[in-house]
Amino acid sequence: MLKKLVKESLIYGLSGYISKFIGVFLLPLYTFALKPADYGILDLLNSVAVFSSFIIISGTDAAVGFYYFRNEFKEERSQLVSSGLIIRIVFGLTVALLLVLLSPPLTDLLFKNEETQYVRLYALYIAFNSVFFFTTELLRFQMKPWIYTIFSSGNVLVNILSAILFVLILGYGVTGAILASIISYGIFAIAGVVYIFRNFELRFSFKWAKNILSYGFPLIGTALASWVLVYSDRYFLNYFSGLEQIGIYSVGLKVAAIMGMIAGAFQMSWGPFAADIQYEPNARRIYAKVFQLYFIGNILIIFVVSLFSDEILRLLTQPAYYSANSVIPLLCFSSLFIGAYFIANAGIGLTKKLYHTIWITITAAGVNILINALLTPKLLATGSAIAILAANFTIFLLTLLTSQKFYKIEYRYSVIIYLIVSTAIIIVLKSIFVFSLILKIILAAIYLLTIGYYMYKTFRHSEEFVKLVEIVKKFTRKTEGKPRSSEP
Repeated sequence: MLKKLVKESLIYGLSGYISKFIGVFLLPLYTFALKPADYGILDLLNSVAVFSSFIIISGTDAAVGFYYFRNEFKEERSQLVSSGLIIRIVFGLTVALLLVLLSPPLTDLLFKNEETQYVRLYALYIAFNSVFFFTTELLRFQMKPWIYTIFSSGNVLVNILSAILFVLILGYGVTGAILASIISYGIFAIAGVVYIFRNFELRFSFKWAKNILSYGFPLIGTALASWVLVYSDRYFLNYFSGLEQIGIYSVGLKVAAIMGMIAGAFQMSWGPFAADIQYEPNARRIYAKVFQLYFIGNILIIFVVSLFSDEILRLLTQPAYYSANSVIPLLCFSSLFIGAYFIANAGIGLTKKLYHTIWITITAAGVNILINALLTPKLLATGSAIAILAANFTIFLLTLLTSQKFYKIEYRYSVIIYLIVSTAIIIVLKSIFVFSLILKIILAAIYLLTIGYYMYKTFRHSEEFVKLVEIVKKFTRKTEGKPRSSEP
């Protein structure tokens, strides 16, 4: 079972790897073509898109996922999927129309200018985006990671190629970036609808529409609180400083996204996997092992990315963005905890105690707002990064404590705490003192060897490790058995 999760995480992560790799590859060109303020505009538009998506989805993704895996509803999956898709399309078009009508006041509120075409174009992107993600959600429910990767990676590649044309070659700036998203998501949203119609009968059901909306609507509050949790920092930065600080913060997020690839891959595969194995006799032991492996792998990436953040920024960006160095470690740890939240949420989800996510998310959002109000005026982007880190740790911790009340899992915390503390200490020392590149390489090597030795000692008797050793031995025997080529 664990092998299946790792395999699917790697496959789901492939599209994320491609996306992040291409995004990082293009970062030097984008930082050359776009000013920090331009990045700020795109980031604020993205926050509007996420808010709109929560309204469009209205918890229906969770509803479709819940009913899809119930054994008693297997014969009604076509009605479930068709009803969910039609709801998504209708809601998407409605919200897009509202954004077009409200574009003048929104533009003035966000950018304090008259560039209303930004919001209007983004409304079209949002409509396509909502349909595209319904398809990718369905592919995860079907456990078809390779088709998922084709859709996601294809979308990314078309987006990047379009961005090169419109932003770098034609010089359309922010408008070009939005057009690139419209084209890529439009193509694959249409492809997704075709895929669904070919694999499921188009059978809209008012009964299933009611079930989906009844299950999903209570989650809207949680979704909106999540938006405040994740995106309120941009609005504090915009109020206290302006679009330029948002742009620098955004670049820090892109570099930190190198670490987020693993967290995102786990997050996408974890939900269907956890639901699928819930009836297995050793399910709790598997959940505990995944929890530990997730933290070990991600803390290792945090250490490397944070240690070499100066070199990464100098390699990929222009001097105007170098100050993003201060937010990268904080944003990396923030991604760690938000990914861990989805794993810790297993007990709440499996026992149908989802109402707890409402007060937990609202509490974390409150922490984010409070710390932003206190720190952002003085520390700017760094203050916002501290706020989101504190908020994501809050949502993780409260979720873990609540989930354990309903579904006890024997997690091992000592090693995780030790790795987090030791990594944080080294990163703080690195920010105070000037570490040479040679010293950073030595520290990274020691860290890698230490974690590698721990992993060997801990998991050498596990089924997966024993199989790996057998494969290596078998390969070695075959190699040794081959005749060596004669010396010339």
